[in-house]
Amino acid sequence: MTRRLSGGGFTIARVAGTPVRLQYSWFLVSAVIVVLFGPQVQRIFPEIGPLAYLVAAAYAVLLLVSVLAHELAHALTARAFGWPSTEIELNLWGGHTQFVTRDATPGKSLAVALAGPAANLLIAAVGWALIEALEPVGVLGMLAFVTVLVNFLVGVFNLLPGHPLDGGRIVESAVWRSTGSQDRGMLASGWAGRAVVVAIAATVLALAASGSPRVSILVVVVATMVCFFLWQGAGESVRLARARLAHRRGLDGGREGSQER
Repeated sequence: MTRRLSGGGFTIARVAGTPVRLQYSWFLVSAVIVVLFGPQVQRIFPEIGPLAYLVAAAYAVLLLVSVLAHELAHALTARAFGWPSTEIELNLWGGHTQFVTRDATPGKSLAVALAGPAANLLIAAVGWALIEALEPVGVLGMLAFVTVLVNFLVGVFNLLPGHPLDGGRIVESAVWRSTGSQDRGMLASGWAGRAVVVAIAATVLALAASGSPRVSILVVVVATMVCFFLWQGAGESVRLARARLAHRRGLDGGREGSQER
């Protein structure tokens, strides 16, 4: 995902001169992953005992690396268009890349946005091919499968058509190209993001009402958190787009008034 960054955290690396910052909230995600998946790994591989929690911690690291690959793809594609990246952030919700846009066009904006999901889906495809060819077993096989699954989910989820997800840039770029207004594209992307939230919430509620075993308390909690985050990001897009459109109308009205006088 691409958006303005918040402060905090610490720098863990620099890639092509761009600092990569890890927010402290990431450790919360890691702790939750270890607590949730440690017992499951232990049931599958009882012979490894407490090391199961170390394997679960590897899940968290794989998620971090997958998100980093996603954000680096954004940053490198932006750099190819002459848009220097100023910072990459990894946090509770995944990651953000901040860069300076110059001579932006719908096509360039779309390419930068799609680079992230494309990187994850490519990793998933290569990983699956390696699994099919090498047939790893045991803990190594499980970690290989988790790598494929995580990258597939990160890629597909970010393609959902609404801000603040990368798929929102598809909506923004399409409306921008058809109307000539990036602000109108941003407004449409924000409303599309709200529609995505409604669709996710409706799906979870429908599954819960049907008594589906796939909907646990954990799924409801995670879905609620994700929906809250997406609604906030979509609302921010709508508010910013409306403000920019109102400002532009005010400037146009001022010019007309000046010409009449």
